[in-house]
Amino acid sequence: MNGIKLIIIIVILIFSTATQIHAETIPPNIWKLTNDYYNIIGEPQLFASIVGDTEYESGGTSTILVQLKNEGQVYGFEIVEEPDPANEDEIANAKTEFNLEYDVITAISIHGTLTSKNEYIKVLSGLKPGGSLRNGETSQPIEFDIEIYENTPSGVYELILDLTYQYQYDVQVDGNKSKPDINYWYETKNQTLPKQIIVKQKAGFEIVKVSADFRPGERGVFYITYKNVGSETAKDVVASIIMEAPFSTTDNQAFIGTLKPGESYETQYNIKVEFDALSKIYAIDTELEYKNEHGDSKRSDMMRVPIKVGESIPLSEKIGLTGFVMIFSLIFGAVILYFLRKLVN
Repeated sequence: MNGIKLIIIIVILIFSTATQIHAETIPPNIWKLTNDYYNIIGEPQLFASIVGDTEYESGGTSTILVQLKNEGQVYGFEIVEEPDPANEDEIANAKTEFNLEYDVITAISIHGTLTSKNEYIKVLSGLKPGGSLRNGETSQPIEFDIEIYENTPSGVYELILDLTYQYQYDVQVDGNKSKPDINYWYETKNQTLPKQIIVKQKAGFEIVKVSADFRPGERGVFYITYKNVGSETAKDVVASIIMEAPFSTTDNQAFIGTLKPGESYETQYNIKVEFDALSKIYAIDTELEYKNEHGDSKRSDMMRVPIKVGESIPLSEKIGLTGFVMIFSLIFGAVILYFLRKLVN
């Protein structure tokens, strides 16, 4: 007998607790009671804001923190049925229903997705939970990962936040005041909230021209022309090359200075080619270090530069016919001079 009483007490406690936490869970819609005293007309209204800086750099992934706030609105109030003044149960149930009706502006089981409508930004995250929010409450930041493609033009871009959630459309209370029957009716609501982010200006570089004429065992000047194809002015720009066999240099850096968007600059590097270098097209790495408009030090992506080593030129081609005649004359003269000295002695 004591066991049965204990079970009854536990059931009563669970039921009474359910009326306090129904905003966090969604029971199935049940609408079978006859008494419905009041109807408060309203609904939740969610607003979203991006937490922190709304500016992001292109060429990588970033995390957007979105915070939700519920500013629910009550549009009206109506009395559906007056409780019987002589019925204590109806008076108590009407009071309970009146208090519960105001949960009409509570958003329950919020979920959101972020999408991009442009070709430069890709949203990596899927459906995200946002919890439940009573009127005036603010959510914890919801994280969405995005990828902004390299060389995305700077400017303002729009992302779409789609939200779905439930809210209590109506409630009925009936039965004994000490153990009332409570029925809830929930509706689903969708909201679409556009949010804007800013892609920062960024300097970007391309190699637009390469010039060189190298042979095995020779020294020469390697010309590389860089162009700022980004949207930001690069300051204190220093270009450098990374040497690999069969090349070597004692000066692998070139100071460029300020390079505005659309401007180009030709650099020069003195390079030596090893004697055993093969005649073919090689490739070396080059990069630029610079400061952006905020004074932050930046480094460009590594770029590969083609560098051609031609065939070795025979000595006869190097000196030409005139040179060959001069060398022959010198040798011939030296031989004649040698024999004349021999005759004199």
